[in-house]
Amino acid sequence: MKKFALVWMMVLAACGYACGKAAAPVKVPAPGKVAASRPSLTGLLARADKLESAGKYSQAAKSARAAIAVAKGSKLVPLIRKRLRRLALLTASARRLSEMKAALARKPDDMAVRERIIRLCVIELDNPSLAMEFINEDIDQMLRTFVPLAARKIDRIPEAQCRELADWYASLLKTPSRLGTVDMLRRVATYCGRFVKLHTVVDEEHRRAAAGYADAVKRLSDIGETIEKSPSWNGL
Repeated sequence: MKKFALVWMMVLAACGYACGKAAAPVKVPAPGKVAASRPSLTGLLARADKLESAGKYSQAAKSARAAIAVAKGSKLVPLIRKRLRRLALLTASARRLSEMKAALARKPDDMAVRERIIRLCVIELDNPSLAMEFINEDIDQMLRTFVPLAARKIDRIPEAQCRELADWYASLLKTPSRLGTVDMLRRVATYCGRFVKLHTVVDEEHRRAAAGYADAVKRLSDIGETIEKSPSWNGL
């Protein structure tokens, strides 16, 4: 009898443990934590900007598409779609760059291909730092002079060279696509604006740079663009 009672107590204890375990309350995350786990619109757009700056255009487009899903029917959707069109063009240019790099690897002495690569990086990808990888002593003197200057940060470019860069980028406006035209006009406006800021004497050079800035901004406005490459997503 004692043996039977002992076994019965063990069964009851096991049952109670199992029931108690099953009855344990399910932990539900706080509403704030659930919301925080979802990607925010500003976060997705900032990530798209960062990836584009790094030359990762396909990944940037993926983040922008995710932003459209979050934005749904808001007024930001047209701006994000515009960004996606830009990223599609950049992706196509990056693909062309890969093809030309492969051709140059087969024939390293082909100066025509090397120069096309440099111009693609400068004009269509707006990335003179990338173009620097392909500069050598045999390349065109203008490219050897201005590509390294353009690769510098704007605050490291002296007054006189800002004016020279503005003129050089203006000369590149003969050949680019629409995307390249927009980026070249932005460069012209940026360098003219810095020259005006540094050249405090209001002389002929100052007036010429101010006129160059105003013309570039107007041409951008005429095609629905601004001097800023991307909108500010802050405060959305």
